[in-house]
Amino acid sequence: MTDSDNGNAAKLNWPTLDVQMREAGVRPGTKLEALVKRNQDFSLLRPEELHDRLRIPLWLRVHFRKNHPDLVFIPGDPTGGYPLALRDLYNWMIENQDLPQPAGEEK
Repeated sequence: MTDSDNGNAAKLNWPTLDVQMREAGVRPGTKLEALVKRNQDFSLLRPEELHDRLRIPLWLRVHFRKNHPDLVFIPGDPTGGYPLALRDLYNWMIENQDLPQPAGEEK
């Protein structure tokens, strides 16, 4: 992503936190709400991601990019560079909004 892309991304009308929470059905006070709130840095995304059809919420894309800064996202890639399993993960998160940790992992 170039510096001019970052400037363009900042000028876009990204959805507000309230809109994102309402559209996803995120319940207040859940771990999922906290995760969504922590992943609002849309400058990490390409401007065209605002209107693509991937059905992966923007906050989850931000979270993925923060955790995989070494990945290269190629314009025109129909997956947007995201593993399509993120859609399944998103659906699981909506069903399990307290985001239980696997046994033995830190909370």
